[in-house]
Amino acid sequence: MTNGIRVITAMNRKGGCGKSTLIRGLASAAADRGETVTVFDTDGSRGLWKWMERAKAANAWSDDVTVFAMLDARKVEALIEEILEQPDQEHLILIDTFGGGADPEAQDLLADLSDLIVSPCMLSMEDLEETKETALWYARLKQRVADPSILPPYRVIASRVPSALREPDKLVLREMVSAVPMIDQFIANRSVYSRMGSGLLGPVRDNLQNKGVASHVQDALDEMTEALDALDAIIKEAK
Repeated sequence: MTNGIRVITAMNRKGGCGKSTLIRGLASAAADRGETVTVFDTDGSRGLWKWMERAKAANAWSDDVTVFAMLDARKVEALIEEILEQPDQEHLILIDTFGGGADPEAQDLLADLSDLIVSPCMLSMEDLEETKETALWYARLKQRVADPSILPPYRVIASRVPSALREPDKLVLREMVSAVPMIDQFIANRSVYSRMGSGLLGPVRDNLQNKGVASHVQDALDEMTEALDALDAIIKEAK
């Protein structure tokens, strides 16, 4: 089953909620199954662009993945339009946005460019409150546009979920489920994800001589593939 060219944007007012981890993981999953991936890093710190440079130096990258550090949403729009003019292909476009008070006009434009908006949210009340604000922005955007049906779906994915949930974690999760539209998959709190700092999960796995550690990296890659499959299913359902 093909997915074609599609745009997924990670957006949350809260910094440090797992947006970049999700983008790296989704890029890893798509690249591992042979897709072309284009990542737009719209954060002034250029964290994802620097990640690509480190990974290339460590031989932990793929020629099928490109990262652009680009603060101007109009330039992002122009490059996406160029990609969309190409023949249909398995091509995942990812947009990583910055936390805090984003430029409202740019935020609206990035939403318009997307096939899906996803907010990672850690199991803390602070993260949940900021995620609710992001969901509120989306709800208000639907009220502002002439045809709300043209907007992409919006979903929340639980991020850095511990293997054993404490009672406060369960409380936040229950409120999260009742307050925002969530997907069933989640991103676990895996130490392996720190290894993504040196490259895509697939090449990182292949470079490891320790088979035990490599199997943990594969588990993380499988988790991100499940998340990507879930997001792609939402996009298909919306079309």
